[in-house]
Amino acid sequence: MREVGNIPKGVEVGNAWANRCPDIPQTNWIIGMFPTIPTESLRYMPQSDLKGDLDNGSAEIAVTDLCVKWFIHQPDDPPEWGINKPLSTGCTMAMLTNEGEFEITFFTKDQPYIVTFTKPGDFAVWGAGLGHSWRPLKRSSTLTVRWKPKDLR
Repeated sequence: MREVGNIPKGVEVGNAWANRCPDIPQTNWIIGMFPTIPTESLRYMPQSDLKGDLDNGSAEIAVTDLCVKWFIHQPDDPPEWGINKPLSTGCTMAMLTNEGEFEITFFTKDQPYIVTFTKPGDFAVWGAGLGHSWRPLKRSSTLTVRWKPKDLR
């Protein structure tokens, strides 16, 4: 992972594989019951937070507007796909899932912050109110998850 500029408040970057605890066997899922993942982590939603009666449609869950996208980006993808994205209204996680090189630029009033994913597992997580753009520098498989926490409804 390469970084240029100062990381804005509300952005977390890292590598999911490097964040695991190698001494404890686990499945590396980020939703579920894993005591090695800190409960205050942006990457963790305990299963116990999923509440309600899913059978009758009256479920109250920890998040709303959950969207998951997996996509293989090519360097010659139309540039307009990744520019002038609207301000984030919830939380987003983007991760490089395979070999590739994928750049995300976050815009703040000071200066842009650019993070380039270079290894599988490189990720960025960010909250509401941040402008961003993205572009694939090499063929890149990415996973993007968007959600709105309960308190942002």
